[in-house]
Amino acid sequence: MNSKILFISILFVLFSSIVAAQPTKKDQKMLQQQTDMSLAQQYFQNGDFEKASLLYATLYEDSPKNNFLYRQYVKSLMGMHQYEEAEKIVRRQMKNNKNDVSLLMDLGLIYKETEQADKATEQFEEAVKNARQEDIGNLGNLFTNNNLSNYAIAIYKKGRQLNNDPLSYAYELALAYQREGDTENLISSFLDYAEKTPEQVGTVYYNLQKVVATEAGMEALQSQLYARIQEKQDEIIFIEILAWALKQQKDFEGAMVQVKALDRRRNEDGKRIMELAQQAFTEKLYDVAIDGYEYIIGKGTDNRYYVPAKVELLHVRNEKVTESDNYTTEDINNLLNDYQTFFNLLGKNTGTVNALYEMSVLYAYYLNDLDKAIAVAQEVVDMPNVDNRVKGKAKLSLGDYYLMKNEVWEATLLYSQVDKMFKDDILGEEARFRNAKLSYFNGEFDWAQSQLDILKASTSELISNDAIELSTFIIENLGLDTTANTMEMYARAELLIAQNQYPQALATLDSIQQLYPDHVLADDILMTRSKIAIKKRDYKTAENYLNTIIEKYKDGILVDNSLFMLGELYERQFNNPQKAMEYYQDILLTQAGSLFMAEARKRYRKLRGDKVY
Repeated sequence: MNSKILFISILFVLFSSIVAAQPTKKDQKMLQQQTDMSLAQQYFQNGDFEKASLLYATLYEDSPKNNFLYRQYVKSLMGMHQYEEAEKIVRRQMKNNKNDVSLLMDLGLIYKETEQADKATEQFEEAVKNARQEDIGNLGNLFTNNNLSNYAIAIYKKGRQLNNDPLSYAYELALAYQREGDTENLISSFLDYAEKTPEQVGTVYYNLQKVVATEAGMEALQSQLYARIQEKQDEIIFIEILAWALKQQKDFEGAMVQVKALDRRRNEDGKRIMELAQQAFTEKLYDVAIDGYEYIIGKGTDNRYYVPAKVELLHVRNEKVTESDNYTTEDINNLLNDYQTFFNLLGKNTGTVNALYEMSVLYAYYLNDLDKAIAVAQEVVDMPNVDNRVKGKAKLSLGDYYLMKNEVWEATLLYSQVDKMFKDDILGEEARFRNAKLSYFNGEFDWAQSQLDILKASTSELISNDAIELSTFIIENLGLDTTANTMEMYARAELLIAQNQYPQALATLDSIQQLYPDHVLADDILMTRSKIAIKKRDYKTAENYLNTIIEKYKDGILVDNSLFMLGELYERQFNNPQKAMEYYQDILLTQAGSLFMAEARKRYRKLRGDKVY
């Protein structure tokens, strides 16, 4: 090929590429329509209906079958109050789409806006009357979006007739009834939805939250559920919802009845009952928890929850006795007999090791039998294949028991072992705090202070707060004395309390007050006396001490402690939640910066009835 022909060929290819790159008229038009559509939408959203209508008019003329463009055009006209023009467009659309019943609704909307109520009603009813099966979803959405919930309900009901299915459109109906404020039918529709799609029961729970939050709503829900349980005995989803509703009302006893019924009907393994029993235990509803665990145990030894239920049952019985205000030595001995029976049946092993640990606590703190407590805790430590954390926890308690026997060296040795085992763990920090406190008991205040300074940065809020509290106490009180005598006496009293030697502790506190009647530790002594009274279950005496602190030392640092402890007394011992709320609220309003602020807020909200997570 010569150079002239080659040059012509290159020019031809370049020209062809340029021509091909030029957009066609069709492409240009499509691009312009997209631009106009975006601009029209922007005008419409900004409320500039005049500019929007001009663009929608052009777009609609080009695509008269496009329902979106048609409706946006009509809405723009109505936005400008050009109702006659809007009606013309609707009627034009009706001529072109004779079977589109949604256009009747559009016409009705124009009559509604122009206060022609009868005509509007006529069009809406005509739309419902002429709707076919394929029209139901679209027409229902249009009625809903235009705040015509009553007609949305009518169209969905017609859909049920056309489908010959009394449960269809249940969710849509429920939402429509919700907008109408019709609680009875809202509940009925959500129950229909649960029956038709039981796998969506979580959605039902979410939407019924507000219903069960009111007494009237809860009564209506329970009434309908009981009726359906009787009428449709094979539909266990209703039992499940009833159990859920009762739990929301903290009626764990009623919920347990329903969950056991579910377990029997479905021939389940007791998982639901285990979960509910644990929730009841958290709420300190011991009898409900015991009932649940005993039910699972009754299912037999082959059940996979048999051993866990046995363990938890013992744990619940333990707390039921020890948390009461009137337990006796006989109660504790009976509880220990239950533990022994438990071990005779299941043995002492990794599955029952927590129960063994609990047994040591009973011997130490409720019978003051420290030799047995040490022996049992040592069994936990020596048991093979036991999780290290369980062993670490047992070693900490073992250290406490030796401290109670006044064998301080053994105690600090055990604490140090746990510290070494769990160097970067909360358990290790707990061990370090115990050793720091031992130094404090022994009057080694500088050494204790150096350890507490490190523990202030603990990842555990509880340990950090305790370290800050003890550190502040040492700094504020030690610096005010020319000698450490008073602090040493006070620390010795606290050691005696840790050893459950309350008469000796009180005698030491009496000596401080006799020797140093106006000492700055006066409010601390009152606080310590209140703690002793609580340990002895003398709650009224404790209340008196705490109130004295608030009244006599209102500018002191123990006011927030006293308020919080009073809140706990009224919440747990005096069963007066209203008074407890007052004390917790007092902290929130008057004790800015208190370490008890977060917990006081949580407890206040819980007692008020808020959901606290």
